[in-house]
Amino acid sequence: MNPEQLLEQLEPLRAPSTIGFFPLAPGWWLVVALVSIAIGLLIFFALRRYQRGAYRRQGLQWLNELETQAADIQMLSRALKATAVKVYDPSGVAGLSGDDWPTFLRRTCTKLDEKALSILSQVHHAEPDHPTSADWHHARLWMKQHEVPRA
Repeated sequence: MNPEQLLEQLEPLRAPSTIGFFPLAPGWWLVVALVSIAIGLLIFFALRRYQRGAYRRQGLQWLNELETQAADIQMLSRALKATAVKVYDPSGVAGLSGDDWPTFLRRTCTKLDEKALSILSQVHHAEPDHPTSADWHHARLWMKQHEVPRA
């Protein structure tokens, strides 16, 4: 036989079919499942943290409104106490007054210095001082940074 005749009998070269994405190998399904679970957990914990901080955001908004209205020391104390009652034992917080009230606030927020919010001990005086910008700053600092007791 002639070599040219033999070549004519050959089938033309065929390219293999393209490799698709599906079906995925079992290992890839495992990776997809683990990544989905991780993203779901991240979203869950982020939402939970956001919901837990709602009282802080409300308290900060209240403090900002009071400061713009130049509210007195009683209103500042009321805003801080209303927030503290939401987080700490209400029976222990609601009765605090005098020096015990600012001491409690300093104890629950390590960022406050030893003189911060001492004006709150004057709430029940006949002529209490008016809150200064430092007092409003310390109140906002407590609102943002106070330590929440573990349940």
